[in-house]
Amino acid sequence: MPAPRTRRQPGRWVGQEPEDRRAARRAMLLEAGLQLMGTEGAAAATMRATCRQAGLTERYFYESFETRDDLVVAVLDAVVLGARDTLLGALADGPEDPELLVRHVIKAFTSYVARDRRRGRIMFVEAQSVPELQDRGKELIELFTAPLGPVLAVLSGAEEEPDAVTVQFNSIAIFGALAFLYQDWLTGSARISQRRIVEHVSQIIEAFARVDSTPI
Repeated sequence: MPAPRTRRQPGRWVGQEPEDRRAARRAMLLEAGLQLMGTEGAAAATMRATCRQAGLTERYFYESFETRDDLVVAVLDAVVLGARDTLLGALADGPEDPELLVRHVIKAFTSYVARDRRRGRIMFVEAQSVPELQDRGKELIELFTAPLGPVLAVLSGAEEEPDAVTVQFNSIAIFGALAFLYQDWLTGSARISQRRIVEHVSQIIEAFARVDSTPI
């Protein structure tokens, strides 16, 4: 007598619409890329490693991304744009006093990176670690720092708006300072409270706001 046939278990995608399946697989690949980039580094986020991490085949990788570079850029975008949206949200519901507002915004951003420390590494370290991310990383610096522009203008106390070069330099300087400070804090090399890092970063931003090399 032949053995009874084993009933096939339904696949993970059964019952989902094709677009929902693709969206779910893309989200899994992005999460896998986030894990690899945020723990081992961008160089570790190869196509095969990402597929293994996500538990998906190469076929599904190419369903969402044409190349491995597209994946790592998409992960960087997600992290930096998430930070930008956090800043915008904090600016929208923050206090009117400029100094209090800066601390409110920096507290929100610090919580964003502290909740998932992979974000800080991707934003401040991996964005400059491999050539395929450097150009996009520079573009995202502007997106990240742009929301702070109006606050910096108020903090500067200047009657006239600084020129474009001063704004550009200050944005780069702020991002660079934040990169090293948060990198050190997030790696745990210094046991510093979140309250302390918020206050220190806020004071740095206030100091940079007064820098103006506009020719007289």
